[in-house]
Amino acid sequence: MKSLILLVFLFPPLVRGAQREECPQFSGAVKERIEKEARWLVSDSLQQQVASRSSAFGRLIAIEQCHILQSNLLSEQVTEEQGPFFVADHVSLKSRVGRSNGTWVIVVAPAEAMGQMPDANVLQITDHKWTLFHRDEARSMRVITTGTY
Repeated sequence: MKSLILLVFLFPPLVRGAQREECPQFSGAVKERIEKEARWLVSDSLQQQVASRSSAFGRLIAIEQCHILQSNLLSEQVTEEQGPFFVADHVSLKSRVGRSNGTWVIVVAPAEAMGQMPDANVLQITDHKWTLFHRDEARSMRVITTGTY
């Protein structure tokens, strides 16, 4: 087990490549349902657009587009779950993803208590629009940037 964890940290590109190959591919009615309920999961442009504004969320979207398809988050019973721990810009981050009424929210925070909070720490995604926010300790949110995909 320790060697697997070490492998993940030493060779992340190899692990990411393996994850992409294992990512489910859908067609027909299933793909149409996914496009209707979570269009962003099958969008190539969303990840590229967000990555140009936030490396943390750009990296996380690439992970989550596959992870959510493998999880129960598209079921009616599950509306939020812990996302992956990952590293972006040399900062260890943890994430949480959830959905409500067609709006998806992904939040990142430092994995360590004294870690640096990214400028963009909340991403909201709807059918055609995405918005990056910064949420401060007082829970005030300010829009950093927005786009359509």
